[in-house]
Amino acid sequence: MLTNSDWMIINAITYKIQSIENFDDMRMEVMRQLGHLIPYDSSSFYLSCPGRPEQLMRPLGINYPLEDMESYIQKFCHIDYSEGLMMTGKNIAYRESDIIEEAVRVNSEYYRAVYVPHGWHFSIHLNLCYKEEFLGILSFFRQKGKENFSYDHVQVLDMIKDHLAYRMDRERVRKPSIEHVPGYTTLSKREREIVHALLTRKTPEELADDLSISINTLNKHISHIYHKLGIRGRMQLFDYAE
Repeated sequence: MLTNSDWMIINAITYKIQSIENFDDMRMEVMRQLGHLIPYDSSSFYLSCPGRPEQLMRPLGINYPLEDMESYIQKFCHIDYSEGLMMTGKNIAYRESDIIEEAVRVNSEYYRAVYVPHGWHFSIHLNLCYKEEFLGILSFFRQKGKENFSYDHVQVLDMIKDHLAYRMDRERVRKPSIEHVPGYTTLSKREREIVHALLTRKTPEELADDLSISINTLNKHISHIYHKLGIRGRMQLFDYAE
């Protein structure tokens, strides 16, 4: 059962969801604050690609290396036994142990490939949708030997899910602008075209196809662009644009 102090933290989280201007800062702060209510060892927060919701992108995590999260997108997402829930259009929180039998889960290819290397055993997820459109998924993991997440933890996620989904939907319709960033004026016409293409949040393969260039050529352009703008990667480009 949630206590009065728990409800105060939930209210603070819902306020932060709407008040923190930078979207990725908001996502990280939500994960941190939820740790006070839902103790966990690792967490991840993925967004879906606009126009291609089955494709995840822009991962953020706590105690979960970025390269491992990107590996999940590239190699293991398609064998995730909870993938089907993402496409239901339902804004729902659930424990993974409630959707698949334990004997089946621990012997699955997905469990062995993703959970075992990190020492995880239990997880809880928040499938985020708005108007039946999948927007992303927030997940928390616990190491083997620890207790499973409780239904109180599911209730906590239920309390914030609509606030978070609404903020995520608003974020998708924002029109990012990069013109004010120092260094933008030094970009060539083609480089500016690529910058604005990057801000559509499409995958590199989609961008290369849209621009009628190879992935290698696209990566060379992106490297030059990042150097001129003085940034390290696409996530920082989004931050500047926002």
